[in-house]
Amino acid sequence: MPLDARLKSEFASLWRDAAELWDRHEADAAFEGYVGSDFTAALAVLESYQDRAATFLEWGSGLGVVTIMAARMGFEACGIEVEPELVEWSEWLADKYQADARFACGSFIPDDFTPDPRVGDEFFRTATDSPAGYDQLDRELADFDLVYAYPWPDEHRLFGSIMRRRGGRRSVLIRYDNREGITVRRCGMAKRRQR
Repeated sequence: MPLDARLKSEFASLWRDAAELWDRHEADAAFEGYVGSDFTAALAVLESYQDRAATFLEWGSGLGVVTIMAARMGFEACGIEVEPELVEWSEWLADKYQADARFACGSFIPDDFTPDPRVGDEFFRTATDSPAGYDQLDRELADFDLVYAYPWPDEHRLFGSIMRRRGGRRSVLIRYDNREGITVRRCGMAKRRQR
């Protein structure tokens, strides 16, 4: 079902607010690793799953823009972000846009996940020294139908490995890459979406 004009307008305003926050705070320590995603591409994927999925999780949710969009579209939406200041801004934006989104401050890496370097599980820039945020959400990774992530370039394989080993049987990993666009993967079978 296509989005109505009012919601599209709200999202355009949300994207502007996120860009303004970035412009005002880019020198702050909490914003050091923040990289905004392609919100238009994320929105297109969310629209395609609107009648086929109920729960949504954003890994490294930053300012929470994609999580807020998912919540406004009717998903039960959550985000996990390691930077407390970004979580506070996410909650502020969610309140401003009347989105029933929940945010946890912590790592999106499940506490019981052990990387296997033999299959390419290596952390390059993702923070690994914080406890997982799932307990704050009273959820496990396997509880989410859709998981959205914007991995660092060398961590795509790692993110896939986390999902294969800790995601639900029907969970879908939606990965954004600024060169390749969106990749959607379920149970190890990938298909590419054109932007």
